[in-house]
Amino acid sequence: MRSEIISQEKNITRIRVEVQAESFRKKIDEATEVLRSKANIKGFRKGHVPRKVLEMHLGPDAIRAEALENLVPEMIDSVVSKYELDLISEPKVEIETLEPEKPVEMTFIFETRPEVELPELKTIKISRNYVQVTEKMLDDAIIVLRDNHAERKPIEDRDSLAGDLLEIEYRVEIPGEGDKPLESAIPRQKGNLELGSPSVRQELSAALAGRKAGDHVEVEVLMRSKDGTEEKTARYAIDIISIAEKILPAMNEKFFQKITEEADLTEMQFRDKIMARLRENFRHESKKDAENRALALLVERSNVELPESLLEKQKQAIIHEMAEKVKKQTGKSLDEYFAEKGLGRGSFEDGAAAEALEVVKRSLVLESVADKELIQVENSDIEQEIREMSLSLGVPEPQMQKFFLKNKDNIGDLVHRVRIRKTVERIMEKVTIDEVAAGEDHKTGNEAISGGEGS
Repeated sequence: MRSEIISQEKNITRIRVEVQAESFRKKIDEATEVLRSKANIKGFRKGHVPRKVLEMHLGPDAIRAEALENLVPEMIDSVVSKYELDLISEPKVEIETLEPEKPVEMTFIFETRPEVELPELKTIKISRNYVQVTEKMLDDAIIVLRDNHAERKPIEDRDSLAGDLLEIEYRVEIPGEGDKPLESAIPRQKGNLELGSPSVRQELSAALAGRKAGDHVEVEVLMRSKDGTEEKTARYAIDIISIAEKILPAMNEKFFQKITEEADLTEMQFRDKIMARLRENFRHESKKDAENRALALLVERSNVELPESLLEKQKQAIIHEMAEKVKKQTGKSLDEYFAEKGLGRGSFEDGAAAEALEVVKRSLVLESVADKELIQVENSDIEQEIREMSLSLGVPEPQMQKFFLKNKDNIGDLVHRVRIRKTVERIMEKVTIDEVAAGEDHKTGNEAISGGEGS
């Protein structure tokens, strides 16, 4: 086999390959024997059809095509290895010569991973928040925990009060201007709210206070745009389904055990454990935030020409994922869902294209850093990853190992994930990081200390 690069443009490489006539003749002989073993021709036992009869039955072109189909994957593997190509899609094949007793000439068109121009990692400078957990932050976290585990006592003998939990069904309309009856509307849906909560508009809390289950309430709420330059009136039509009083759990051993899964804790011991959770949660949040900002700067300062094929593939993956999610949640197709919500498919696809651009560039940059830093994945890395996943998901480790080992794609995805994680760790070792003290109003990340769902 002879090969040569005939052109390279951007990330497209064209390589011409010539297979000598004698080598291809051997492939034809191999293909003929395989076809003979499968041929079922009247008058001959299966597997014993004479070659001449087989050629007359199938035709020489069909046998050559079979031989070529077997040959092409071998040629691709050989060329990719010889030229050390990093492919991002299946190559295309153009057959130039396929005649009896002549060399076979073909051109392979390879789409390879584009070159990425990376900045020096040490020039990436970011800040990392350091949060000093205070007693007030601890008290606030415990309030959230008690709130999440509060009991709900149905109210039937009085009107609703601040702090009550209301189950409602509502519809929202924004009137249009001039002859236009509606600018937009949210179909009727169910929800829950706590009267007087900072997360509930004051107008809504005021309109729903002093009410009973079964009441219908209509209220107008003035809505402002994010920049405060535009005001619109939203009309709420609300039906109160039920009202419940929120009863917070007592600060006792039963509550402490429910949160920590440890028995016989004193209140001081419980506070110490929640304090430790908060510190760990802040440390984790700070680490992830710093990683995200470092990667954002790295991607922004990297130069790469993004292949259209990768962008389109990622865009279609995003659209497919959204379609599957909508189908699962509503039973509707994506177009049906958009029509119901009064949304345009075009704007959604524009958003998917923008997201695809970010995903593809970030992926190419990380792969390039991994190559430059010679990031390797060892067996111990895979074992540790599987061990952590089994603990996180509550699945026995042997079962988790079997899941990955039974499918080549599964283990390939796992190796890729570990390699990218190690690449991010290497990036964070090399970028410049300034520790900055965060204010007391820093979010606590209550989901990490909730200790389970409320009742």
